Amino acid sequence: MRRTGRVMLLGSALLTTLALSPTGVSHASAAPTEATLSLSHHSAFSRDDYKKGFHDGYKDGRADCKSGKEMKKAMQSMAEEDDYERGYSDGYDKGFHSCKRMKKEKKEKMHRMHEERMHRMHKEKPQRMYEQRMQRMHEERMQRMHKEKSQRMHEQRMRTEKTHRMYQS
Repeated sequence: MRRTGRVMLLGSALLTTLALSPTGVSHASAAPTEATLSLSHHSAFSRDDYKKGFHDGYKDGRADCKSGKEMKKAMQSMAEEDDYERGYSDGYDKGFHSCKRMKKEKKEKMHRMHEERMHRMHKEKPQRMYEQRMQRMHEERMQRMHKEKSQRMHEQRMRTEKTHRMYQS
């Protein structure tokens, strides 16, 4: 919200400068007016200070949110803030709100995963039971077949030995 207001203010100041300048942009920059002076104040923006402030603020905002603290109020008005403080304030807001959003998203994701798991278990249980029953039946059949084959082989061996003994005697 603050960023939009600043962009609108800077855009208005630039348009005013261009509209009031009778000879165009090149002369407007040569003879600074009040509007161009306010722009020059903002053009000295220190990206590094802002980024450092944003990083520190984001980290503090996340920490405060995770620990359950209340969100801090703005330290100073925007007109008095330097780039670090502006970055810190923006980062703190972003960090504090990202924590709350993550908690809500994580809770929804965990609930959704639980529901899917329960649905899968309920759906797969009859299939699993059927597969287990079929596996058991297959194993029992294989054991029976093995037992019967062993029995036949034993009987055949006994007959062979008996006939072999008969011929030898």
